[in-house]
Order: sequence, then structure tokens, then C-alpha cells
Amino acid sequence: MRSSLVLVYLLPVILTLVACGGGGGGSGGGGGGGGAAPAPVISAFAASPAQVQPGQSASLTWSVQGATSLSIAGVGSVDGLSSRTVSPGATTTYVLTATNGSGSVTASTTVTVLGAAYPPGLSADTLQVGGVTREFRVYTPANLTSAPKALVFVLHGGGGAGLNIANPGAHPLSVFRNVADQEGFIVVYPGGLPAKDGSPGWDDCRSDNQTSSGADDLGFLNALIERLRAQYGMPVTRVFMAGGSNGAQMTLSYAIAGAGNVGAIATSNGNLPQNPKSGACSAPPPRRLPVLMAHGTADPAMPYAGGCVANLGSDCLRGRVISAEATRNVWLSANGLAAISPVQTVFDANKTDPGPANRFAYAGGSPVEWWRMDAGGHPVSSRIVLVASSPASGPQNRDVEFAEIAWNFFNRSLQAPIAPP
Repeated sequence: MRSSLVLVYLLPVILTLVACGGGGGGSGGGGGGGGAAPAPVISAFAASPAQVQPGQSASLTWSVQGATSLSIAGVGSVDGLSSRTVSPGATTTYVLTATNGSGSVTASTTVTVLGAAYPPGLSADTLQVGGVTREFRVYTPANLTSAPKALVFVLHGGGGAGLNIANPGAHPLSVFRNVADQEGFIVVYPGGLPAKDGSPGWDDCRSDNQTSSGADDLGFLNALIERLRAQYGMPVTRVFMAGGSNGAQMTLSYAIAGAGNVGAIATSNGNLPQNPKSGACSAPPPRRLPVLMAHGTADPAMPYAGGCVANLGSDCLRGRVISAEATRNVWLSANGLAAISPVQTVFDANKTDPGPANRFAYAGGSPVEWWRMDAGGHPVSSRIVLVASSPASGPQNRDVEFAEIAWNFFNRSLQAPIAPP
């Protein structure tokens, strides 16, 4: 009985083997158990870079096994090749087809063409943030023939020229354009909204600034940086921010309370608030960040020793700040450099200005560079754009060019990775 049951169970298997030639040598088997060649295999298909500016090229590369012909839709046959350069006019998905006698297989990769770059020179543009139209300027060097090295956002001070600082020779911060021509980066000049005194400014971390516009400047700068980063395909490590006076305060505030999507900052004559707003403004810096700060010891508008900001009416309406050295110490602590002894270098190229510029370099994974302008006042240091002394601003240091030392600092951060927090 048991042998009969075994036969019943095995019979379908035997019949199947006979029908399929499983016993060996059937005509459909190609001899020795072989069959039709397997379909091709595409083990890799990629584009580098995956994002390009209009007019720029990308390289398509692939690795394929077992194909007798290769083609890319929109490109044509690529038999015998393993790469091909393309220059799409718009975002394009490329489909690679590999074929042999057993059929075809496909793989795809996309090259994203970013928004059109700004033309050479100074361009005016706007951005809607929270229903408010915000203005900015973008400077593109005429000789920029490849992707820019970086995006440098330069913030104007309060109560003064506003976006006019972008005009050639109008302000020491306009010299960033000169440096961009030499070094190949894009300069972005964001515009602050009018404060209660009617002059453009920034709503930084001061809680006791009674003249502020109350604008969402953190949101504006976040949105502007994200827009330009996407447009130029720029990583955070190549986005920098600099500012003078109220623009310096906003730069410091952004580094502390903003999204932190900048790779380094540089400030001229700006201190942290004595009475910061609650929330992120009252917390220590959330991440280590390379920081350059410059300050004149005889600055009457942003007191070196701390106190009331631009206190012309003796009413302290613009709030109070801590000292320049205390501001420096906040970043030394945040970057783990409080115990570091700095290397001092003295610059005294101009003997007619009040005193030398002293650089104190605190080396580390996220360095701090501190510039003390002896007997210098509130104007941004410059050798190119000179600012006359006045009781409200004091004398200008003319031994160094702030735009140059800021870019040199930024450029060094491009060469060395930032240490983790």
C-alpha cells in the first residue's frame, strides 16, 4: 500500500520532467541545460552633477553588462561608450535602454537645471515673505564663466544708506563687489524695512529696541538664502553672511536665532544685546560656526565697552548691547576656544588714521578671528571707500579692507571642514 502511494505522488513530477526535457538534451534546452542568454543588466546610471546652471554641462555615466546595443532617449546610440556629456536647456530625465536578444531593460537619471542666473552686474529683485514684498540686490561679476565659489550675503546698517551700499563707491561694504570680481563669488545685498524713524534697518535680537520695524527679518533671510541656494545649487558650507552696524547685529542674531544655514559670518562694529528677546535669542549659539568680528575701540554708535546704541538723544531708544569683548567671548565659548591663546598680528599701513588694526586669531575647527581697531570709530574699515569722521560715528580705520579680510576668512573655511558641535 505504501509503495502505491509513493508512485501516485511521484507520477506528476516524472511526467513534468519528461515534458520539459528535464532528462537532458531536449531541443529547447540549447544543450547541456543551457537556454537563451539572460537580459542585460544596468548596474549603474547616474548624472554628475545632478544640478546645473543654464548652459552648464553634466556627465552621464553608466555600467551595463550583457547588452548588444545601448541608447539614451533624446541623445541616441551610445554603443561602446560608458559616459556622455549633455547640456540640457531645462530639467531633463534621461532614459538609458540596454538591449540584447532576450529583450531590453531601462534605467533613468535626472539633470535639474536651476533657475536662470542673474546677469552680470547689479540686479534688483524682490521676494514675498509673509505677504510682504522684500527687496534685494544681486551682484554677478562680469568675468564669472563657471559656477560661483560662494554666495556672500552683505547686510547694510540701520539709519543710513540701505540698499544703496551696493552701489560702487557708496559705502565700504560695496567693496565686496571688487573682491567678488577677483575671487568669483556672488554678492547678495538684502534690504531691511524702514524702522520707526523711517530709515531702513533690521529687527535683530534686541528686546529693548523701541525703533525697530518689527519685521520678520529672520524669516526673510531664511527664505532669501534658500531661494538663492537652490538657484545656484550651493551647499550651506558655501553660504556666508557679513554686515556692518545694525547689519552686524542682524548677522549675529541670524547665526544664533535663525536656521543657521550659513557656513561662516563676519561683522563690523556690532555687539550682542544686553537684553535679548526670549527664545532662541536668549540661548547660546546652537552650533559651532567660524566667526570674524571687527570693532573700533572709539566707536560712539556701538560702544566698544557696551551700553546704549546710537544714543544721540540720550534716551537709549535703540536698546543696550554688551561689550565687543563680551560678544567675542560668547563665540569663543560656543566654539570651544575659550582656553586658546590667540596669535596677534598688527596692521598699520595708514599712518594718518587713529591707530593700527590688531588681528587676534583663535585657531580651531571653527575658528574665531577678532579684529580690534585701536582708536577706530564706527565706520567699516576700508582703504578704498573713505568715510569722514563725525561726532556720531568717529574716525575710520584705514589700515585694512573689511571686505577683503572677511572674504579671506570665508575662503579659508572653504578649505577646511568645520568641526562638529
